[in-house]
Parts: sequence; C-alpha cells; structure tokens
Amino acid sequence: MAHPRHRILTASPLLLDTGSTNPGSRMAHRNAAFLALSFMAVNGNIQTKKTFDYEVDPRRFELVVECRDAADLAVARATLVINILDKEEPPECLNEAFVKGTAVKSIDENHPMLVPVYSVEARDPDEGNLLTYSLVSESSAPTPDGNFFSVDPTNGVVSRTSANPLDFDEGYHTCQLKIQVKDRSDLSCEGMVTIEIQDLNDEPPEFVKYPGDTIEVSESAIVGTMITTVQATDKDAGSKVTYSFAVPQEMFTLDPDLGALTLRKKLDFDNPANPKTYPLLMKATDNDAMHTSFYTLSIVVLNENEPPACDPGFSAGVSLIVMETLPANAVVYRILASDPDEGEDIKFEVLDWMEGTDIYFYLNEDSGVISTTAVPLDYEKDPKIFAMVVSATDKTADPKSCTGTLTFNIMNDNDEAPIFINVPANRITFPENRPAGTVLYDLRATDRDVDDGVHYEFIKPYRGLSINEDTGDITLAFPLDYEDQSIPPMRTVTVRAYDNDRVHSSTAQITFSLLDLNDNPPRCEDDVMVVTFAETTPIGTSLLRLKCTDDDILAPNNVLQYSMELDDHSTNKFTLEGDEVTLGPNGLDYDSLTFSGMQFTHILIIRVSDRGEPPLTSIVTVFVRVTRVNEFEPEPRENVFTVAENSVLGTLVGTVRFTDRDWPFNNLKYTVVGDDFGSPPRFYIEPDTGIIKVLNALDREEKAQYTARIQATDLNNDKEPDPLRQLSRIAVVTINIQNVNDEPPVCDPEHYKALIYSTDKAPFLRLRCSDKDSPNDQLGYAITGGNGVNRFTLQRAGDDPPFLATSQNFQYHVFEGIQDPTVFQLLIQVTDEVGGNPAARLTSTATVIVEVIPWTTTVATKPTTTTTTSVTTSVLVKLAYVWNPDTWFPAILALTGVLLLLCLYAVSWGLLKESPKYGRFFPQCHGCKKKPPNDPFQNKNTGLREAEPIERPLKPSEKSTVLPGNPFPSTIYDGRAVDIATGKHYLFNSKTGESQWLNHT
Repeated sequence: MAHPRHRILTASPLLLDTGSTNPGSRMAHRNAAFLALSFMAVNGNIQTKKTFDYEVDPRRFELVVECRDAADLAVARATLVINILDKEEPPECLNEAFVKGTAVKSIDENHPMLVPVYSVEARDPDEGNLLTYSLVSESSAPTPDGNFFSVDPTNGVVSRTSANPLDFDEGYHTCQLKIQVKDRSDLSCEGMVTIEIQDLNDEPPEFVKYPGDTIEVSESAIVGTMITTVQATDKDAGSKVTYSFAVPQEMFTLDPDLGALTLRKKLDFDNPANPKTYPLLMKATDNDAMHTSFYTLSIVVLNENEPPACDPGFSAGVSLIVMETLPANAVVYRILASDPDEGEDIKFEVLDWMEGTDIYFYLNEDSGVISTTAVPLDYEKDPKIFAMVVSATDKTADPKSCTGTLTFNIMNDNDEAPIFINVPANRITFPENRPAGTVLYDLRATDRDVDDGVHYEFIKPYRGLSINEDTGDITLAFPLDYEDQSIPPMRTVTVRAYDNDRVHSSTAQITFSLLDLNDNPPRCEDDVMVVTFAETTPIGTSLLRLKCTDDDILAPNNVLQYSMELDDHSTNKFTLEGDEVTLGPNGLDYDSLTFSGMQFTHILIIRVSDRGEPPLTSIVTVFVRVTRVNEFEPEPRENVFTVAENSVLGTLVGTVRFTDRDWPFNNLKYTVVGDDFGSPPRFYIEPDTGIIKVLNALDREEKAQYTARIQATDLNNDKEPDPLRQLSRIAVVTINIQNVNDEPPVCDPEHYKALIYSTDKAPFLRLRCSDKDSPNDQLGYAITGGNGVNRFTLQRAGDDPPFLATSQNFQYHVFEGIQDPTVFQLLIQVTDEVGGNPAARLTSTATVIVEVIPWTTTVATKPTTTTTTSVTTSVLVKLAYVWNPDTWFPAILALTGVLLLLCLYAVSWGLLKESPKYGRFFPQCHGCKKKPPNDPFQNKNTGLREAEPIERPLKPSEKSTVLPGNPFPSTIYDGRAVDIATGKHYLFNSKTGESQWLNHT
C-alpha cells in the first residue's frame, strides 16, 4: 500500500513497431510483445515471459512507456528498444539410439561399395548454418581400425568406400563407427552406430594339395586298398564339403563324405591297354552346391617284376621219344615261355642234366630250342634215356624264373623181331567205372619179315585186362573201381609180340593208370554244429575245426577246399582257414539292435568241396551263439538343467543323461553319491529313470545353483547277473535356479524429506532403490503424484538411481495472494523388469516431502529523474476456481466405495479361498469343508513295520502343494517311500509324519 503523502504514479506501456507500416503486422508484433514481456505498472519492471528463439521470434521490440499520476495526467513518456541477440547453438542429432550408442545396422559381408549403409540425421537450430559430418573412429576386429567405412561430410551417409575385404570368416563380425556432426562454429553432437556383418556362403572349398599332385601305387595293390584321403577345407562356418569325381572313374571310388580314395579294380602295369598314370579330376562342393572346387590328382602305377610263365606241360615235365637214327642238329623240342613284364627278354639255361646228355643234346639259350648234336645216337651202345633240367629266367637285376624237366627216351630199330610201333611213351590213363569191353589201347607191332603175321599176348595174367590175340587191342574184362584195393591203380603190362611160328618175339611194356573219378562227395562228421562264445572272445580265436573226408583216393578228388557264406551282419567277423573257423578282424559284438533281431546268433554256411571235375560239395551249417559281457562303463553326458524358482512340488527338472553301449542299452540304475541339494533336500531322483523332480520349495535369492554327484550303474549286461561285474560312472549334475520376478523394488528409506530454496535448480536429492531380482539398469523411475505443473524432474546418469531436481522457478511475492505452495508431496514409482515382460513387472512407491523456502534477491537501481505526469492504473487479476459440491455428494461417494470394496472382497474369496498361500486370509466354510482322509502316518507312536501293508490307501490330494491332513502349504519333505499295498510312491516328513502322494506310479 502506497504512503498517503506520496503521489501515486502508474505506468503503462505502448508498443510501436517502427520497422513496419502495415497495421496488421504492427498488431501482430504488439501481441508478440505482450506474450513475451511483462510490465509491472507499480514499479515499472519489465520481465521476460519466455525463452526467446532468434530464428522464430521477433528480433526487435520498441516500447513507448508513459508514466501518469493519480489524476491520470501524463508525467513522462520514454521509448525503449529491446533487441534480441543471436546465440550459436550446437547441432542436434535426431536419432536417439545413435546418440546413446545403441544404433545397429546389419549388412552382408559382400556389401557393395558406395551403397548407403546408414544415414546420420541431424539439424542445426541456427538459421542458415551448414553441418559437416566426420568419422571420428572406427573400431573392428581382428584389426582395430579396419578402415572399411566412410561418412559423406555433406549428408552424413555412411557407405563402404574402402577396397579392404570385409570378410566375416576372417573375424570381422562387427564394426563400431563414432560419427561427429559439426557446425561452422565447431559446435557438435556425436553418436555411435554398430555395423553387424552377416556371414554369407562366399568361400569355395580349397583342396589340400599333394606334392607334385601325384601319388604312386604299386600294381600289386589289392582291390579295396584305401590309397589316400583327400581333404578340402571351407572357411565358411558350418559348411559341409562333399567329394566326387568330375569324370566317372572305373578303377577308383571316392567317398563323398570322408574323401577316401579306394582302389576299385586290379592294376596291371604290363598290360599295354591300361594307362600307366590315371589323372583323377575331383571336385569338392559345399552346402547346396553353391561353390565347387576342382583338383586333379594323378595316380602313377609302379611296375613290379613278375616271373616268366612257362608252358604248363613243360613245367610238369616232358618225356620225349628220340629215335636212334635221328640226324644231327635235328630239333627235338622247343620250350614255350613268355615274360608278363613288357620289354623283358628271357634266357634259357641248363640247371642240371643226366650224365652224357650234353654230348648228344644242345640247348639254345635265346630261343629255347633243344636239338641233337653232331654225335650220332646208338641204341645198342649209348644209354637209352637222357634228361635235363632247364630254367627260363628274365634278364633283370632281380631275376625270376620257371623250370621244367625234359626226359629223352631213345628208341631202337629192331629188324628181326616184331617191332612195336605204338608203344606209348607215357602211361595210359583211363577213368574208373568204364564198361566191360572198353578198348584201353590198340597196341600195334610190325615184322620186317614178309607175310609174317604178328600175334599178341600178355606174358602173365592181369586181373581186369584182356588182349586180342590178333589185333593187339587191350580191353577191360569188367568195370574197374579205383577204390578196389585188390586192383592196383597203376600197373605196367608186358605184352609179347611174336610171329606166326613164335620164332621171333619182342615185348613191350605199357603202363596203365586207373584215373580216379570224383564219384564220392565229401563227408563231414556233423552237418549242423552249434558253438557258443562270449562277445569278448579275442580276435583270431579258433572257434571250431571241421572233420571231413573224401572216399576218393587220389588228389585232387580227395583234396578238400572250404568256403564260407556270411550274411551282411557277419561280414569280417569270421575267417575260414582250411577246415578251421577263427574269429575275424571285426570280432563279436552282442550289443546291436540288428543282432538282437537275429537272436544273437550268427549262421555260417560252410561249403566243403573236393577239387575233382566236376567238384562235389557238402554243406555244414554252423550256429555261433554269442553271449553278452559287460564291457562298457556308462558314459555321462552334459547334465545341466534349469528350473524356475517358483516351480511346484513334483515339477520335472530333467533326466540325467548317461549312455551305456552294452545291450540292453541304457539299462541303468541311478543313485546319489554326493549332493548339494540343500537341507532339507530341494530335489530327488528316481532310481529307475534318472528323472530329477522338485522336492521342496526353491528360492533363487537364497541359492542360485545346486550340484550333485549321480552314479549310474548298469544292470543285466552279463550272461549271468554278477554284481561284481557291474560297471558304474559318476556324473556331476548342475541345476540352475531360474530367476522369477517375485521381489519388488525396495527404496531405503521409503520416505524422504528435503529442504530447498526457491531459486535452486540443481539436483538436491538422490534416491536409493534396489531390487533383488533386477539389476539397476532394469529399474525405471517416474513421478506419479504431486508434480502438478512439472516443477520437479528426475535426472539419471547411466544405471545409477536418479536425482530429484527442480525444473523451473518458484513464484513467491509476485502478486498479492498469488504464489506457489511451499510444501510438495511427491510420489515416485519404481518399476523393475524395464524392457522385459510387462505382465511380470512389480512396482514400489517412494514418498518425497519437499519444503521450499521462498528467497528474494534485491537488485540495486540507478537514480533517475522523473517528470510529474498523469498516469493510468493497470490491474492484473488472477482467478482461482474451487470445487465445492453439495453436502450429500461425499456421503453417496463413500457408500459407493464401500460397496465396491465388498464386491472385490467377495470375488477374491471365491477365487482364492482354496489357495494354500492366500486361503488363510479368508473365513472357512465349516459346513462344506471336506474331511481330510485318514493318514496312516499321523500316529507317530504306531509306525508301520516294514512288512505291514497300509490298511487304508491314501487319497491323492486335490492340490499338489497341500498334503493330506495338512491345511497349510510349503511343507518340507525329507524322505520318499513306497506303499507296500498299492506300490505307489509318496513323500514324507520324518519329524511331523506328514505325507504326499506322488502323481506318477
């Protein structure tokens, strides 16, 4: 209130815009001035009402101020010009993720150059200012600064401008680009974008090359020999290489998965039709045959020296008849021999000879021709038989040869006595069982005497043989049997040839050899044999020996050979050497699903054949029964499980995984040999299945991980049960407790009180809140009450709790009756699981009482000279609206709220009355409450003995978390047993006697 003796002056502003003559424009500027400035008529203070923007608001205000006295007479008038000055402002990066460094862009590793990857969005509040974009840093691996990207300085477009390969397979998976945006005043904003490199199938397989791209293989290599294993590598992750021949091959095979190169057909270096080198063009393809590589590997066939091949007759021995009248240098015999090796010559030489042979016979060492020498033969004087042993040898550093024996029989020219003209030099061979009258030989003799006939006779009787007196035909008297011991199989028969008067005679000897026919098949003692061996029988063990004979006397009719036929499952498991069956290289194996379908028995078909022509065969069937042996220990696998901490009793955690290769597979018993399952135990394991289930309540905040040592022991893996041979292994089982958001945030303290001055704008209070389930970066804060005109704000740096700060000035002593409150009650809501599942979020509320102390700053003024003028008074009026309802309205509102609460309570009682956790908060219905079943375990003084059955079986509880007879949840069980009468499993508490049926049998 002004002093009565002082003259009260009032001032009012007038706005004039000297820069515009347009009335409408001047009116707009006047309105803008009134919106931007406030004029205090009492003291003449001019204040700003807003923050000016040089680029948007008027840049000049011209005020004409009049000062009037109480009589409304003008005292003074002044013109005030207010100019708005421009201030440089930094650029603004518009992408929030870019500024926070969380912007991500994915590109393929073959992203082309100059094609945009990312665009930085920015603006400059200053009018007409140009922005410049620059790449501050580029972070990549394995090279820290890969120099793969660049940014356009004019538009902020990021692209590939470097020829450096961006290869995912070389380790370049991400690149972080730090980009800065500057204006002409070097003010800037910056951010970061992460470029994720996507892997592509862009690498072809590469063959591992051999020295000289060749491999040497001997021509003696057997079919099926694995020559080598080719390899090709693919840098692309997860790529599988497949091998094949680019050109089909007949001599070799190539495994498509392993690259094993195997000989398919026999090699022959000496066959001119076969190549000496096989170039194999192989190809390797990756997944879906997107890339293919080729490689040529040459197989060079190495020659091996083979012995010469002689004529079979020469090798068996040749008997020659040489007349004593044979002339000199006459060819007697030519040895036939050849060398399989191409281009090798043969040399013939005499290894040994009968005395005097070299006098009459000569061997040409180059041609193998045997001829007579110049010395004539004389039957009456010289030996009648000559012989030599000749070899055919190749001319190599390591000579090899074949040999044969030549016998020379010298024949006499008899001119007086009958002369046999067809005495066989070799024995006469004929088969057994020929019919009577069969001509064995037609013996002929001549007599030099004219008209002198020749007759024939045996010099003695020969059983089974007869000779025609006139023709000399030797025939069978009856069929001969080689197995008849009374008749020798080979006899030398002497035949006498005499003339008509028996004056002259001569004899000849003929050797008859009875040929054994293959008329008796092999005979074995047992046609069916059954043997039993354990699957661990060592390789090479003799399983059985056949006892077979052949009634034929001579070879090859009585020479037996054995062959064995095997099914696919028995291949290489058995070896037949002669008449002995031994265990083959693959050995016996009982542990096979296929073998179980064969009743664990191998069937061997053995054919016993003689070498006669045609061969005769007998079959022996051998059943090899295999018995099982406990060979392998159970092999543990990774056993790490996760279960939520709010899992109920009986929840399946997982199955302990072991692998037992003994048949029956995985027939195991599981026992706990050491555990950290807590006390009381939180889990139990089923011994027959290895299933782990929840036994008691879990709390991750109490313990986040449990471990146990589980022993798996195999069962029934031997022919006869033997506990001493049972094998076992121990595996460490880890159970991780999965966190469930069941803990709300907690602020310490829950109530805060702060005292600030009205001029404070800095942070003045920091909240201290935490959550057992969530880290600080997952907690969110928001002011939910008491912040009517947003006077307060939360300032948070990083993941730490935020500060509470004021966002604007408080208004005190501005106008009578118009001022801000001095006490504020703020409600700050703290929410966890920010960024997670909204349905699982929990909240807490912290209360902050802020008391504001009004603070006034006095500003010194300069002395001025005033002129007495008449002024007008301007009054500012502030209206406040207060709601004042009728007296009946609060009563109706309170009654409605009570009814609503009763309805909510009734609905909650209906839904939660049976819940073990919340049922105790509601009244029980005594008339409908079910009587709990009789529990045989309630009476502690009359416990069941081991052999006594339970008279009344327990009923399964309707709720798996509430035991029979126990109305409260979360009972802890420390034991498990089996009901003798029903065979069902149940859990029990050894201290209270409370029990719970398990859901499974």
